[in-house]
Amino acid sequence: MKYLVRSVKYLIYFVIIFFLCIALVLLFSHQPFTTFPEMFKEGSLLPICLIMVGFAALYPAVGFRKARLNLDGEWRNYRDAVIETMKTAGYRLVGEDERTMKFRSNRAAIRFTRMWEDAITFELQEDNPYLVKVDGPSRDTMRIVGAVYYNYRMQNPQEGE
Repeated sequence: MKYLVRSVKYLIYFVIIFFLCIALVLLFSHQPFTTFPEMFKEGSLLPICLIMVGFAALYPAVGFRKARLNLDGEWRNYRDAVIETMKTAGYRLVGEDERTMKFRSNRAAIRFTRMWEDAITFELQEDNPYLVKVDGPSRDTMRIVGAVYYNYRMQNPQEGE
């Protein structure tokens, strides 16, 4: 269901961007907005719509990722490293229970450009207490996982390092 919601949000996003671009072209070419249908060859709007639907359907698969955080200890030992990492990355904690932590961006521009799909969720797996699934935007998820490992190692130095 989350995938479908993301697809619909991005379809709306792409349609708005398309119409804004067309409006800018008409504005700067000093054409009235009634010339919009004349800008395109007859029959070309259907392929344009299909392309937008295709991109909107594929974008959640490319734009969002689930990563794995393998723990060397208890989840509660990683909590401070996760919170510090997310704070440094510009996220704030919006929800937490014993198995899940959910963060949202502090910046309104990021939230807007990502269609309010900016949440990064850390979920401790029930079947494996040493595995945490991290779900969020691809551009942040892998960077955050690496930073959590780094911050945890800096807070808990190992013997011989």
